[in-house]
Amino acid sequence: MGKGEETKLKILDKGLELASTLGLEGLTIGVLARETGMSKSGLFAHFNSKQALQISVMEHAAGLFSRQVIVPALKTPAGIPRIRRITENWIQWTKEWSGGCIFIAAPAEYSDRPGKVRDCVMAQQSDWIDCLTRIAQSAKDVGDFRPDIDCPVFAFELYSLIMGFFIFHDSLDHPDVDQLMEKAFDRLILSCINPKP
Repeated sequence: MGKGEETKLKILDKGLELASTLGLEGLTIGVLARETGMSKSGLFAHFNSKQALQISVMEHAAGLFSRQVIVPALKTPAGIPRIRRITENWIQWTKEWSGGCIFIAAPAEYSDRPGKVRDCVMAQQSDWIDCLTRIAQSAKDVGDFRPDIDCPVFAFELYSLIMGFFIFHDSLDHPDVDQLMEKAFDRLILSCINPKP
């Protein structure tokens, strides 16, 4: 990795950290310049606009998410173990950000803001929901889930559980959030299990 790429990576790391606490809309070249000690003109050389900066940060977040959450889970055997692992990885990943998960906050922030940033955010959401649907299908394929399980409904239910976790964890600071999540996750999985003959 060249020096320019290394510098840009550090800028994106800082941008993601700021976006997790300020919101993506609060991330500007001026704010990032102040926090990194760089000049605005130096940052413009990397991003050219606030919109380009925001999209770059979301793409950087997606790369990190893939490497830290999705790829390790795909190394786990298909079925319930993979679903459990991807859920645990996502929860762990978001706990590492002081402001919580950017993929939870950004869709709400941009739900009524048309433009390229919203397009990027919503495309990432669609990709993630598709991923959850595919891992549910893999659980059916290996016989962990019943054949009649509706995979898009499972993806909706699992995503809803995780959204609830983040509200309880980040907004309410609920002391028993991990135990509540574990019980709710186990109930969801139990409702899908294929009874063994």
